[in-house]
Amino acid sequence: MYADIDGNTIHYRSAGEGPPVVFVHGLGGSSNVWHGVIEAMKQHHHCIAIDLRGHGRSQGRGRFSIEQWAKDVHKLIRHLELPAVTLVGHSLGTLIAQQLAVEAPDAVDELVLVGGISYFQPPTADAYRERADLVEREGMDVLVDAWLEGAVSPQSHATKSGMVGLLREVFLRNEPQNYAKSCRALADTPKIRRDEIGQPTLVITGAHDRSTPLAMTQELTASIPVTHATVIPDVGHWSPLESPGAVAAAILQFLT
Repeated sequence: MYADIDGNTIHYRSAGEGPPVVFVHGLGGSSNVWHGVIEAMKQHHHCIAIDLRGHGRSQGRGRFSIEQWAKDVHKLIRHLELPAVTLVGHSLGTLIAQQLAVEAPDAVDELVLVGGISYFQPPTADAYRERADLVEREGMDVLVDAWLEGAVSPQSHATKSGMVGLLREVFLRNEPQNYAKSCRALADTPKIRRDEIGQPTLVITGAHDRSTPLAMTQELTASIPVTHATVIPDVGHWSPLESPGAVAAAILQFLT
């Protein structure tokens, strides 16, 4: 399905019936990252997964920023005439979700942050800017193997090689210019007023997540007033792909 959002054709998936849950993927991902989670939740909820501007099957015109992506998600929620939603973000998507929860609190009833980001130290932000320059010069192939090594847990590499191969393809399908713009947007993340987030919030992290480790989860739980935290064993940063059933179960338990 498609919607016109500020001159961009934005792709989204819609499945199931019930209270609405909107899923926002991370850097270099797409709505397909949530496929297994949605399959497990669609009997109980109306699940909507968006391809962010410049990702998946959505167009990438204009500037990319956390604020702009949050506006895109909000406008899709209004386009679909949804009541207040449960907003689920992964990685980069958790920043978008936090931003929207602050800027449009009436649109968001609950917040779920999977591999949640609090903030990046300057060296990490600089590394994303360097990554942007690299893919613009040499394309996605130059990054994929090193990126994939740290994207999932050792257990997933050993026992879920098919999933790992598909994740590799997801990464390589990114258009280098859009991926570079997204890296710079992530590096320039605004300061989010987390103390103003009043929605019940669940933070989910993988026990082997090297991108957003447990220390970052602890920072989030210290800065968001209403928070629950869940650790999923044997998975890394891409837990919605590595263990979609466990992610779905944690969300459903949180919502009941």
